Amino acid sequence: MGDYILELEGIEKSFGEVKVLNGLSLSVKRGEFITLLGPSGCGKTTTLRIIAGLEKPDKGKVYLEGKDVTYEEPNRRNVNTVFQNYALFPHMTVEGNISYSLRLKRLDRAKLKKAVSEALELGQLASFQEASASGWPLPGPL
Repeated sequence: MGDYILELEGIEKSFGEVKVLNGLSLSVKRGEFITLLGPSGCGKTTTLRIIAGLEKPDKGKVYLEGKDVTYEEPNRRNVNTVFQNYALFPHMTVEGNISYSLRLKRLDRAKLKKAVSEALELGQLASFQEASASGWPLPGPL
């Protein structure tokens, strides 16, 4: 457990007769960037919902930074989800949308500004920070 920010151990989840996850185990180290890729219905969203606490697994454990959070409520986990379809506030800028959840957490101004700047750079969106979110998705490559 030690060096991992996220661990899933033997996660199983069924919806009625359909078994969506069958013994999924995954370990993610701090600083790693992973992607869940697969066809529709393979369990990607269910996995993310279980990590976030929006679904409970039928079996298995979820650990965040070594702590068992399997049955903790979503608001007790420091987890965020970015949905495949845009879930933006159209009246805000791109920067405003990125900073929204951090402002809700009352992150101090310097830390908030640094986190937003890093996210904009990581997503190659720095030139769009003042753009209106109502224009997304933008046509063409970024």
